[in-house]
Amino acid sequence: MRFGAHVSSSGGISNAIDRGQTIGCESLQVFTHNPRTWRPINHTSEQIAAFREKAAAAGMGPMVSHGLYLMNLGAPDAEVPTGPPGKRTMRNIYRSSVETLQQHLRIGEALGLTGVVLHVGSSKGSTTDESIARIGAGIAEALDAVPGTCAIHLENTAGAGDTIGRSFEELRAVADAAGHEERVGFCLDTQHLFASGFPVHEEGGIDRVLAAFDQIVGLHRLRTLHLNDSMTEFGSNRDRHENIGEGLIGEDGFRRILGHPALQGLPVILEVPGEAGEGPDLINMERARRLHAEGLALRG
Repeated sequence: MRFGAHVSSSGGISNAIDRGQTIGCESLQVFTHNPRTWRPINHTSEQIAAFREKAAAAGMGPMVSHGLYLMNLGAPDAEVPTGPPGKRTMRNIYRSSVETLQQHLRIGEALGLTGVVLHVGSSKGSTTDESIARIGAGIAEALDAVPGTCAIHLENTAGAGDTIGRSFEELRAVADAAGHEERVGFCLDTQHLFASGFPVHEEGGIDRVLAAFDQIVGLHRLRTLHLNDSMTEFGSNRDRHENIGEGLIGEDGFRRILGHPALQGLPVILEVPGEAGEGPDLINMERARRLHAEGLALRG
């Protein structure tokens, strides 16, 4: 396993490498865009070069970005009012999402990232099948527009509301609709699995969950693991991350997860609040590595 974390890129994208090294990262996840605005960041050629040079010197990888939270490829292809009351404007969320995904892929390619982790989307009043068809078409359009090796990693959801991707069948349907098998992979999030009712915390649970994933999707397409404990109950469908071992998955659950043979080659990205509430930290990183070693020992 290559342990890493989602780290800030404030002050310039290359600063993310320095922050990652400070907490012991071997792999990395960053935002290449401000996650809460449509306006893209203008990364300078100097910052891009510095990012690549620092990453190479640190032996950092694989590295991924996380998609803009505003993107929703499942939204209807139509102009809708957006923004706070009194400041509403009209926007086609679907078209903006496709264009923003293209931007993510371009900067990901420039930075040498292996992929963009993508929240699949929500149906917004459409049927699930209609939404999945739009999501697949949008992903295919973005990949056609941006050739290269930077891929899209579809992330499972905690299952709230009308989100797509709470089941392996939905994730597979999106991937089938998108095509581009060589550039569409998957990211599994431990808290989202737990919140969606997948018993990853139980004795033998991770074995059953990954066997189902392999049958429906294929383990060879699993590219990234998000490692997060859960503040909320099993099957709650609520996305609430907790520090490793301090939530309801617990240390025993993480020993079982991290010791699984099928997960050993993956980048493992922490998206936790941190002991000081400032994001992933050395304490969580060291705890994850300890639980990994203990999990391997339990497997013999």
